[in-house]
Amino acid sequence: MRFIFIAFLAFLCISSIQPETYIGKWQIEGGSIIEIYTNGDQFFGKINRRAEHPISNQNGLDNHNPDQSLRLRPLIGMNILNDLIFKDGELSGGTIYNADNGKTYTVKVWIDSDNTDKCYIRAYKGILFKTFEAKRVK
Repeated sequence: MRFIFIAFLAFLCISSIQPETYIGKWQIEGGSIIEIYTNGDQFFGKINRRAEHPISNQNGLDNHNPDQSLRLRPLIGMNILNDLIFKDGELSGGTIYNADNGKTYTVKVWIDSDNTDKCYIRAYKGILFKTFEAKRVK
């Protein structure tokens, strides 16, 4: 009986998502790549590569930012995921910035439990949300 209990605990440890699983580059539907990294206990994500055919900001700058002084900053290298905390296997409590419209939303990120090379990014505005799928870039 003790062996079964220990085996079960080992399985839980192996199958649960760890914070380090999120670190790396993730390609979002459409082709953009976000690099997720940590700074202390918080997670952030910066634009590593833009889609080949972006929806807006054709010049590669943050044209729609509500702060006019930031409209000339380049999108590559810019943080769009901010202040996320790892809790219960997912990243939450932070925000995502949408450079296509200059708006910031609450966000949650989680790894597919069947495939750790796939994650989902869900942006919230009140009770409405939009979910994006991303695949790990190796």
